[in-house]
Amino acid sequence: MTTTTGRAEPPEVEAREYAETRFRVLPPVHGDDGTRVRMRIGPWLAGPGGVPTVGSLGVVVDDAIGSAILRARLGDRHSVTSQLSLEVVVPPPWAGPELTAHATLLGRDAVGGLAAATVYDGEGRVVAVATGRCRYVPADILPPGGMRPPLPPADHGSLFETLDLASASAGAIPEQASPAAGASPAAGAAGPEAGWPALVLPSGPGMQNPHNTVHGGVLLCGSDLAVALADPDGPPHTTSIRISFLRPGDGNHPVTFTTRAVHRGRSLAVYEVSAGGPAGRPYTVATVIREH
Repeated sequence: MTTTTGRAEPPEVEAREYAETRFRVLPPVHGDDGTRVRMRIGPWLAGPGGVPTVGSLGVVVDDAIGSAILRARLGDRHSVTSQLSLEVVVPPPWAGPELTAHATLLGRDAVGGLAAATVYDGEGRVVAVATGRCRYVPADILPPGGMRPPLPPADHGSLFETLDLASASAGAIPEQASPAAGASPAAGAAGPEAGWPALVLPSGPGMQNPHNTVHGGVLLCGSDLAVALADPDGPPHTTSIRISFLRPGDGNHPVTFTTRAVHRGRSLAVYEVSAGGPAGRPYTVATVIREH
């Protein structure tokens, strides 16, 4: 997640990218009834078939839930996401020009908190609901000097460009560089029993939060996209994602998403996606459910 501890930015600090700028997510707005975070809708969210992916909600939902929990902290603390779940009410595409995630705190103690978020589209429809847990950690996890100002986003034409997947390493799924619909499985794909080829997400500031680890919403987004690319002939619609954050994602190295099918029926499939770095230990484990 991405929040701020309220520290002032030093003058004349060089700007940088964040996951929020890549996904066009605006800063949180707090009110008496909770926290709202808005995200612009556009081609930068379009995955396979040119339609926004459910996973593209990851950053806005993580920011809204994390900000609501951070706001309730005791003392000078930061918060990090430990669990996040997302349930789809209306599948994409969604009405624009913006989506709004409205988060409310359900409870907190000295260790962390639980919050829920409702995502509305531009017509006021509820398109998704989410819950998340965060843990409080020392505020010094932010780099010295605090947050740097954000750079404006580039003109991304698809989610693949937003995630820099066109320049991914050779170990990535070949189809990732193109959002064409109806792509067949990668050559040599092992199938659901043995697992599919991995999706490799390049590193860079545009995938990170202010403390230079991979943004939790990006890890959720990558988990969903990894399933869609690995099994394009499976059920087409993601209806549920639940992700557990086991350790911080190293923002200086590519992230590898490995997908396996737990159950693959005609109308419903359950996938497990593990995301990790060069050390071989997982950052996250996600369960993604897709249906017809």
